[in-house]
Amino acid sequence: MEQKRMLQCGRHLSNYATVRGDIMEHFITSVHINEVRHLKDIEIKLNPEKRQHLILTGKNGSGKTSVLQAMKDYLQAIDDGVYQKLCIRRSYKSNDKLSELEKIVAETFAKYNSGVEVDVSNVVGLDRLYSQGEFVTAYFPADRKTVIHRAKGVQDVKLENQYSLDDTPENILLKYMVHLKTQQAYAKNENDLSVEKKIAEWFSRFENALKVLLSDDSIRLIYDYKNYNFLIEQKGRNPYSLDELSDGYSAIIGIVADLILRMDRNWLLKGELSQYDVEGIVLIDELETHLHVELQRKILPFLTEFFPRIQFIITTHSAYILNSISNACIYDLEKQVRFTDFSSYSVDDIAEGYLDATAFSDELQKKAKRYQELYGRTDLSDDERAERADLRMELKDAEDVLSKIEGKKVL
Repeated sequence: MEQKRMLQCGRHLSNYATVRGDIMEHFITSVHINEVRHLKDIEIKLNPEKRQHLILTGKNGSGKTSVLQAMKDYLQAIDDGVYQKLCIRRSYKSNDKLSELEKIVAETFAKYNSGVEVDVSNVVGLDRLYSQGEFVTAYFPADRKTVIHRAKGVQDVKLENQYSLDDTPENILLKYMVHLKTQQAYAKNENDLSVEKKIAEWFSRFENALKVLLSDDSIRLIYDYKNYNFLIEQKGRNPYSLDELSDGYSAIIGIVADLILRMDRNWLLKGELSQYDVEGIVLIDELETHLHVELQRKILPFLTEFFPRIQFIITTHSAYILNSISNACIYDLEKQVRFTDFSSYSVDDIAEGYLDATAFSDELQKKAKRYQELYGRTDLSDDERAERADLRMELKDAEDVLSKIEGKKVL
C-alpha cells in the first residue's frame, strides 16, 4: 500500500520534473513558509523549468537565518532517506486524506517540520541518488570556521559515499591531498601514466581555483614532502600553508574544498576524474561572512560555475552579492517582496533603493567614517596605510561617498 502511494505521489510530482537530456534534474521549485517566527503563509516560487538559485535578504531580525535553518531541517529528510514519505504526507494533506497516512509518518514528519516545506522538481529516486553519492546536500552556518587538519604522515584516506548536511569533510583536505600525491608517486613508479596524469589534472584544477579566488595568477601549489604539507607560493610573499590563510580566504576555500570532497567519492579507485557536476542543494547562511568586497563580488559566480548542478540557497545583506549573478530569485523577508536579477543594478542603487537601512548602509557608513579619519593624514603607520588602501578599494563603488571625502570626482 505504501509503495503504491509513493508511486502515485511520484506521478503527481513528475509533472514538474525537468529533464536534462535523458537525466531527470532535481532542484527546489518553491519554498513554503508556513510559520517561522513572525513569518506566516509565504510562498517563494522559483523557476520550475531550470535550476534557479535563491537569495534571502532583509535587515537583521527579518528571519533569514531561521528560514534557512527550517529549510535545513526539512531537507534532512533527503539525508535520512524519507523525503518521499514527506511528499506523500503533503499530497494526502491536500486531499483531506491525512488521517490514514498520519498513523504511518506522523512521528517521522514532525522531526523535519520547523515551519517550512520545500517542493523539489522531481522527488522520484531522490533518496536513492543521495545514498549513492549522486546528490549532495550541505549546510554552512553563519558562524562557520574552517579547520583544516595537517597530515602527520601518509594515510590511506577514503572518502564517504555521501556526507550529511552537517558533516565537514574539508577538515581532511590536506590529508586527502597528501594521499593523492603519494598515489601519484606510486603510479609514476609503476609507469601507470593514466593515473599519474589524472592526479596531476586534479591538482592543476585546484591550483587554478586558488588563482581565481585569491586573484593572483602567480600562485603555485607546492608539495612539502618532508612535512606532508602543501604550500601556496605567491609572488611577493613567503610560502604559506592552506591552514594559514586569512579568515576570508579560509572561509571560501573551506566551502569549495567541502563540496569538492563531497563529490570526489574515491574517484581514484574508479579511474574517472570527478567533473564536480553532481546535483545538489547547498545552504549558506551569511555568505559574505569574513569576505572582503572583491570576494563578495566573485564568490557566487565562482561557485555556480565550478559546481554547475548545485542549487545555492543563501542569505545575505551584501549588495555586492545581490547583483553578482543573474540566475537568482531574491526574496526580501522584511518587506516580503520577490525580485529577479539585480545584476544590472549598481551597488549604490541596490543599497539605496532596496536595502534601505539594512546592515549594508550601516557598514558602509562605518567604513566611510574610518576612511575619512585616515584620508589626508601623513603620520600613518604601515598598518594604517594598508587599512586605508583596503578601505578605498571597498568603497570604490560608492563614488558619491569618496567624492565627498576626497573632494574630487572619482573616476
